[in-house]
Amino acid sequence: MGKSSRQSKTFRRRSPSASVEVEKKPAKKEPVAVIPPEVSRRMVRRILVFSGIPSGLGLSSFFVNYYLLTNHVVALPPYFTLAESLTLFGLGFLGISYGVFSASWDPQPGSLLGIGEFRRNLGNIIQQWRESAARSSESSDSREA
Repeated sequence: MGKSSRQSKTFRRRSPSASVEVEKKPAKKEPVAVIPPEVSRRMVRRILVFSGIPSGLGLSSFFVNYYLLTNHVVALPPYFTLAESLTLFGLGFLGISYGVFSASWDPQPGSLLGIGEFRRNLGNIIQQWRESAARSSESSDSREA
């Protein structure tokens, strides 16, 4: 018999009592923050509007500028297309964050543009960051002492 059959015989000879048992410790259950479905849908709609429109305009600007140049409607300098597309794509990138922060995080919908919600939600995030930084500095101070 070959080597593989010898190995399989050795595995068969082992008894179940020879296996190592690992003691399982109960895991601490920490609260999990879940975004309600209506808030999530509201965020996605706002992201699509505040990010999709500028990004779509950024893509279409290449075609529009090409049409204007090839049909001799307007003589645009090359840097104009670059600046225009960078501006529009930058607005689209910022629109992702604004879409999340301007959505009402409460079950009831907020205002149309969400300026008040943006201020409130951004203030909540900054406050949470400050509290987290204070807790981590307190825990690092207690470790050093």
